[in-house]
Amino acid sequence: MSEDQKRAYKRPLRAYIVTSEDEERIVRAHTPAEALKHCTPTFSVRAATHDDIIELMASGVPVETVGLPEAVPAEESPGLTD
Repeated sequence: MSEDQKRAYKRPLRAYIVTSEDEERIVRAHTPAEALKHCTPTFSVRAATHDDIIELMASGVPVETVGLPEAVPAEESPGLTD
């Protein structure tokens, strides 16, 4: 077991509401991220490389920013265009 896993279990279990567009679930977990991962096991997250960003933006995938209500088109994302 890694140090991160050991630390997570020192936190108490809490109940979290995990919501999608058509469903609400109650999940007992140590962290909100753990609760979300439980409900979306097919999702994964990794840091994007420059090549990933170039390839995805070229194919029309918008850049999403946490806290903004919708995806921002690439041409409006500061620092991502020439």
